[in-house]
Amino acid sequence: MRLYLIRHAESYGNIKGKIISTTDFELTEKGIAQSQRIGQKIGAELDGKLTSAYCSSLARARQTLLEILRCIGQETIDITESESLKEMDLGLLEGMTWEERRQKYPEVDLDEKLSLLQAPCGESYQDVKKRCQTFIERHLAKKDEERNVIIVSHGITLRILTNLLLNRPDEDINFLNWMENTALTELIWENESHTYQIVRLNDYSHLGELKTTGYENWRLFAKGDYLAK
Repeated sequence: MRLYLIRHAESYGNIKGKIISTTDFELTEKGIAQSQRIGQKIGAELDGKLTSAYCSSLARARQTLLEILRCIGQETIDITESESLKEMDLGLLEGMTWEERRQKYPEVDLDEKLSLLQAPCGESYQDVKKRCQTFIERHLAKKDEERNVIIVSHGITLRILTNLLLNRPDEDINFLNWMENTALTELIWENESHTYQIVRLNDYSHLGELKTTGYENWRLFAKGDYLAK
């Protein structure tokens, strides 16, 4: 089984300069172009057809997936929208600027201590981990060799899902950097070892001029190398 884990494309929430989690936003024109770019990439590389398609129930994830499927020529595949794939509910942080968060909630470290995160009046890391585990048990238990699965979700939730699929300790997630819009993480199940192996992690090489401005700077929150852990 091969998994294509993709963060949603740029939404109108991403360009506000504020913390956004559960507020529903659609994609920008740039986000639509990003979705088409990753769709073209997967379409050119895919060996066989996608067999399953999942996304968060939020508009930005669903819209990203629809654009990808259109580019691949698989618009008729059944899509499963899952509440388990929604972004972590950041509670009172929602709508704050990053500077406001640092001033009002300095103890809430979204950058380097995700494994310990408890959003004020929102979800904790463990809450999201539990729903990611539920998703895995319901939808990824059948590890058929021929399965090609695409999952479109959100920045924090995808990091937690990735760490969980790789059976890594919770604290390792603190070394996994923020994912770029439409970044691709590809995992393949190996029957002999009964583990997922990384094919690529947070790959955004397809974006080119469509990258988020300044991403090379703001993505480096995590201290250390996840792959070296």
